[in-house]
Amino acid sequence: MKLSEHWLREWVNPDWDSHTLSEELSLAGLEVDGLEPVAGAFTHVVVGQVLAVEKHPDADKLNVTQVDVGADEPVQIVCGAKNVVVGMKACCAMVGAVLPGDFQIKKAKLRGVPSNGMLCGASELGLPDDGVDGLHVLPADAPIGLDVREYLGLNDTIIEVDLTPNRADCLSVEGLAREVAAISQAPFSEPFAMVEMPSDQACSQAINVLEPQACPKYLGCVVTQYNPQAVSPRWLVQKLQRSGLRSVSLVVDITNYVLLELGQPMHAFDLDTLQGAIVVRLAKMGETLVTLDEKTLTLKDTTLVIADDSGPIALAGIMGGLATSVTEKTQAIFFECAHFSPLSVTGKARQYGLHTDSSHRFERGVDPQLPERALNRALSLFTQIAGGNASQVVAMVSEAHLTKPAVIELRREKIAQRLGVAVSDEQVESIFARLGFAMRTTHQGWSLTAPSYRFDMAIEMDLIEEIGRLYGYNNLPETPVNAPMTLNELPESEQALYALKTALVQRGFNEVVTYSFVEEDKQKLLAPDLPYVVLQNPISDDMKAMRTTLLPGLVKTIAYNQNRQQPRVRIFESGLVFYKNESDPTGASQVPMIGAAIVGSIANSGWDEVTRNVDFYDLKGDVETLLRMSHQLGKIRFAPTQNPALHPGQSASLIKDGMEVGFIGQLHPQLVKPVDVSGAVYVFQIRQDALMTMDVPSAQAISKFPEVQRDLAFVVDETVAVQTLLDAVWSVQSDILKAVDIFDVYRGAGVQPHQKSVALTLKIQHHERTLQDEEVESLIAQVLNAAQQQACAILR
Repeated sequence: MKLSEHWLREWVNPDWDSHTLSEELSLAGLEVDGLEPVAGAFTHVVVGQVLAVEKHPDADKLNVTQVDVGADEPVQIVCGAKNVVVGMKACCAMVGAVLPGDFQIKKAKLRGVPSNGMLCGASELGLPDDGVDGLHVLPADAPIGLDVREYLGLNDTIIEVDLTPNRADCLSVEGLAREVAAISQAPFSEPFAMVEMPSDQACSQAINVLEPQACPKYLGCVVTQYNPQAVSPRWLVQKLQRSGLRSVSLVVDITNYVLLELGQPMHAFDLDTLQGAIVVRLAKMGETLVTLDEKTLTLKDTTLVIADDSGPIALAGIMGGLATSVTEKTQAIFFECAHFSPLSVTGKARQYGLHTDSSHRFERGVDPQLPERALNRALSLFTQIAGGNASQVVAMVSEAHLTKPAVIELRREKIAQRLGVAVSDEQVESIFARLGFAMRTTHQGWSLTAPSYRFDMAIEMDLIEEIGRLYGYNNLPETPVNAPMTLNELPESEQALYALKTALVQRGFNEVVTYSFVEEDKQKLLAPDLPYVVLQNPISDDMKAMRTTLLPGLVKTIAYNQNRQQPRVRIFESGLVFYKNESDPTGASQVPMIGAAIVGSIANSGWDEVTRNVDFYDLKGDVETLLRMSHQLGKIRFAPTQNPALHPGQSASLIKDGMEVGFIGQLHPQLVKPVDVSGAVYVFQIRQDALMTMDVPSAQAISKFPEVQRDLAFVVDETVAVQTLLDAVWSVQSDILKAVDIFDVYRGAGVQPHQKSVALTLKIQHHERTLQDEEVESLIAQVLNAAQQQACAILR
């Protein structure tokens, strides 16, 4: 927020210079981003009136002027400005003046004609651009000979304050002045007399509020018989300009002025363009509105609007409509001043690509008791400048929906405990009195009622923060904090995510953290079957889709590294993915995932060995490490999959209890170029909840009886997965089959081209006795039968 220091000092004038004022505001939590003088540094520039203009005898583009500067005789000045005319008043730099850039004005001759000064344009004085190609024109009533700095109030500074979202009460001159008064203990007073506008004329405009929870207060007043040619006075225009707003018209300038002065947004309608009663309601889906900036908006049914019989005429709390705007032809004005709840406005402006001073304030909160003062202030200013008759104020107020000031208990011992310093009762009471709190002493401390404009006050810590701010953060002693730390004990049945990350790091991976927002085209390429959430206000065009898989961030990181001559990449990430879910209040279901990607050589090349590129089984080994850590290896099956992001012949789904919990495979070759990577990229992704449960260890005696091993080689079709054969073996119900290991997969001589040989080692052992040959043979027979029935496998 920008404002004039002079304007602020009209409300409160501490004995501080500009830099001290800036520093004290920053130390109180209202950070000042910068101080900027309203004009350049110059001296001896006065108001002059041009008495005569003649062409220079030896230069077509120069004029010889006679200028009255309040001295005994006019001053002759040679001037090249195109807009110099007799009778105008302009800024005249006298001989001896110093202009911005240390430019000194001396007596001179221009093409042989003496010139005793300089008539100046805005840029030559370091003033804001006035849009004039030539001299800066002063008002006709400017006193001749008066110092321009004094006349234009240029010994002023623009203060830019960067407010945190919770301090919306300071988005006005009055709000900042209250803070300065509280910090400095200087007197605070309104620089104007708030006078009620008496009227015996009833308001001719009816209003109706259908959404009182969104608009608990709506006030309006009609003004007629005013001077439509009235313009904004110079002091008003000047304050607007120094706050970063341009002057538009008297009506707009006054509503903007009240917005800056008191913090209450307002709007004005052309009364003759309104059709029927004004209604505050929700828009109907598909209704349209042409806003003041001439944009046509198609409205959603969650948007609060101001409407009449013709339809929406304004976005509530955001922007008015073009059709009912005040113009130079307007003969009657309806001023509106309302209080809208933050939730009714939050996010609505961004939905339509808008951001206004009004929405900026309503989204953060506005004093619910302010509309009456603001409307009265606007009517008073308008009638003083343009005359006219103001009607009685028509109002609809829902007290039940107005925010009530918070009542908070403050305990003495908590102040010292939180701030590390003992603050006396007198200091505490002085601080809150200066802040405008109502106070009542209790046994443990105080019961405080926040003023209506301090809607950021909710809990005891808010009050302690206020004490810290006004006591002075720089006055707080350095007190060692006694905060003993205890480690949370994780149940033995749960796996720690940190342990899984550590295991991956130990296997040569590096952790990455990527954005949850991804490029929409990449999202469609890598997860085409999953509906995704599109952000309404993305950071950039390539970050507008919420990811449904970790792959976009992983492959983007690989591409980034490969583009910087890093061909070997091993990375992993843990984070949320977002599945579109209309039944969820947020519009998406959030699922924690862990994923990884590898590409390049299996190890860094060295002089003593020849390396190779990674393959599917390298990454499968990494996955199996995580599964073993979580005791899930025997519970999760690797099954063939048709994931469109993966190579159809080198991919698998991870199945647990009949549900897919992840996938692993090579990135589809057709996607390598579109996602800007090179080489064979292998990836996996697993739901974190599938890895978080562990089996609690249980002690079991080791069998002292001998183990029997039998090797069996099965011939199966090439299309049969080895996992299918293993499932068939394990389907045999037996308490003596302890383990099944694969020790060979063979293709070649002796095996048909469309077949393969899979060799298994069966480990057989009884816990309490030595096995008999008949038991072993019976088991082998059952295994052979199960393999033949379930996997069409025959013994080789």
